[in-house]
Amino acid sequence: MNTKKRIIIFGATGSVGTTVLEEIACFREHFEVVGVSCHSNIECAEGIIKNFSIGAVAVTNSRISVPKNLCGKIFRGIDGLTAMVESLEFDILVVAMTGIDGLRVVLRAIDRGKTIILASKEILVVAGEMVMNLAKNKGATILPLDSEHNAIFQCTRGDNRFIGRLWLTASGGRFWNQDRQTIENATVTEVLRHPKWSMGKKITVDSSTMANKGLEIIEAMHLFGVEPTRIEVAIHPACTVHSLVEFCDGSFLAQLSPVSMKYAARYCLFYPKRVDAREQSLDLFHLGDLQFFRPDLEKFSCLKLAMEVAQGKQSQRIAYNAANEVAVELFLEEKIALKAIPEIIRDTLTKMEDKNYTTLEEILAVNQMARSRAGQLAKRFF
Repeated sequence: MNTKKRIIIFGATGSVGTTVLEEIACFREHFEVVGVSCHSNIECAEGIIKNFSIGAVAVTNSRISVPKNLCGKIFRGIDGLTAMVESLEFDILVVAMTGIDGLRVVLRAIDRGKTIILASKEILVVAGEMVMNLAKNKGATILPLDSEHNAIFQCTRGDNRFIGRLWLTASGGRFWNQDRQTIENATVTEVLRHPKWSMGKKITVDSSTMANKGLEIIEAMHLFGVEPTRIEVAIHPACTVHSLVEFCDGSFLAQLSPVSMKYAARYCLFYPKRVDAREQSLDLFHLGDLQFFRPDLEKFSCLKLAMEVAQGKQSQRIAYNAANEVAVELFLEEKIALKAIPEIIRDTLTKMEDKNYTTLEEILAVNQMARSRAGQLAKRFF
């Protein structure tokens, strides 16, 4: 009898997706990859398909050509993700894509009562209430793959009744202890040299502006049912403590591991059990000082803005995420300076109504509207 867990991985060619695949490769006796997606990196996808004998692939970039012999089943475009989830038998869906393109397919997988390993924080930022309510109603399991939320989940084991405060740790990126002028005038090359983590370009920029920590506050609200006023951010340059939970009785629990996503991936893949790591982890005698610093909200105004919109309604959270995406794209194209990113977000927020939504179509429409407005507002910085 085949007892392997069947897995689909969306964003398989990205940094998080490849980490998950590396973990699966170490424990092939437990898992079977039945489908993967990529955006346009066909060469990388081909290697993954051959290595894991995968029968289905979705290529979300509909403009590129795909070899007919790439895979047994080939799905195209964003709609191909939903088609894959509806046509394949699977147990776990890993969502390692950036942005909200995976929102519709996540809702479909939840509707089928599947386990979702979620690394795309944007999905919960724009539709957290919808996703978490549907998961509860359908008996689906949402496991956070982001190291910070995974750390909190490990500390609470899904029991959120006794949380006092959540403490999200942040590396601070390259510039946490630099002056404001250095941060605002940093080049793309400088920003992309993260001192600790090897990540995609977008999230590396978000780390430098601390917009990622703002998004994580909103994500944590929904994952753990905690008001944003009970979520704190602490800069921890060593990146050893991945986050902490302060319980109502004053006790703290923290999760520590080396600077790698593989520990969070391994925990999610084997949840609710743990597996023999087959390797050495932290050396407690060489950890050094575990220092924490309060973030400067004047230097990191993206974080300050996120704290504000977390207390507002859904339209503001959608607009924050959309404007940040547009601004980061322009920065990576070297059309705007890093200091323009929070200004574009702030300008976009002033143009949005304060409203919650009940349908996926409304959410997607507001997201597109916010992206369009952010693009127009950004032109004054060109």
